[in-house]
Amino acid sequence: MAKKILKLAVFMIVLAMILSFAGMLSAQPASYELTSQDKVILTQPAVCFITTYFWGYVLDPWDNVWSDAYYWAFVGTGFSVNPDTGHIVTAGHMVEISAADFKYDLIYVYLTDTYGSQLDGWNDDDWNWAYENTKVEGYDGGDYDMEVYVQFNTANAGIPDDPSSNDTFIRGELIDFSGWEQRDIAVIRIQPQTGRALSSVIVGDSSSVEIQDALTIIGYPWTSDIGQQNVLNPTITNGSLSGKIMLGGTEVMQIQGSAREGNSGGPVLNQDGEVIGILTMGTDYTNNYLRPSNDVREMLSKNGVTNSLGMVDEEFKQGLVNYRLKHFSKAIEHFNAVLNLNQRHLQA
Repeated sequence: MAKKILKLAVFMIVLAMILSFAGMLSAQPASYELTSQDKVILTQPAVCFITTYFWGYVLDPWDNVWSDAYYWAFVGTGFSVNPDTGHIVTAGHMVEISAADFKYDLIYVYLTDTYGSQLDGWNDDDWNWAYENTKVEGYDGGDYDMEVYVQFNTANAGIPDDPSSNDTFIRGELIDFSGWEQRDIAVIRIQPQTGRALSSVIVGDSSSVEIQDALTIIGYPWTSDIGQQNVLNPTITNGSLSGKIMLGGTEVMQIQGSAREGNSGGPVLNQDGEVIGILTMGTDYTNNYLRPSNDVREMLSKNGVTNSLGMVDEEFKQGLVNYRLKHFSKAIEHFNAVLNLNQRHLQA
C-alpha cells in the first residue's frame, strides 16, 4: 500500500511539473518577425520637416535707409540619426544659397516693391547701376543671415514671424555640409528637449543595394495646392533602384519612384528599414536621384556622430510587436511609455 501511495505521489509531482512547464510555454509571447511595412512604420517618426530661411536687408541707394528684412525660404525633409545628441541629416542644398543670386533677387524685389511703376522705363544700364550701387547685408553684416528649423510629425508649411513662439519649430545648428555639386549632404543638430525624445533610423550600407531592389521613400512633398497656412504630413511611396551613375566624380543612385519638391533630403529605405540614400534631385516626378548612404556615414564619422537608435525606438518596437500579436494590454503599456517620452510621437 505504501508503495502505491509513493508511486502516486511521484506521478502527481511529475504531472505538476509538466503542467507547470506547459503553462510557462503558453505564457511566452509567440515569436514575430517584423515585416517591411512594420519597419517603415518604425522609421517614420524619425523623419522631420526642414525649413531654412535666408534673409537680408537692402540699403536704398538714394535714401540711404535700410529696408525691413526680406527672406527666401527652402523647405525639405530630414531624419534623425542620433536621438541622444540631436543630430539630423538632410540635403546639402537645403542650407546653401548663392550670395550673388540672393543679392540680385533681393534688390529686384525691394526696388519693384518700393518704386513700382517708376521703374517701367528702366533699361539694362539702369538695372546694372542699381545692382552695383545697392548694398545687401545680413543683420550683423555678411552676405545674408540663415536659420534652420526642424519640425517632427505634422508640420506647419509656412514660417511664422517668430518661430520661437510656435513650439512645433525647433531651432537647428548647422554642423557640416557638402554642397549640391559635391555630395549634397548636411548635418544639423537640435537640442533634445524633455518630453520630446527623438526617434532615429539606422543608416545602412548603400553598396549592398542591387538594381531592381524595392525601396521606400519617406518625406514631406510640397505641392502647388498647399498654401502657407496648411499643415503637412509625411508621405510614403514605393520605388525601386534603376541604376548607379557617376556625376561630377561622385556616385549617385537612380530610382524609379514618386517624389516632389520638399522630398529633398528625405530618407530612402531598403527592405530592412535602413536608409540607403537621401533624395538629392530629380529629372521629373518618377526619375529621381539619391546620394548613397555610405557618403552619409562618412560625413557622420568625420564629425564624430554615432548613428544609433534610442529608448523611444525600442519601446515603440515592443509595442508594435505586441500589437501585431494581439497582446493589446501589453502593447498599450509600451505605447504609453513612448508617449511619456514623447507626447507628440507620430504613431504611438
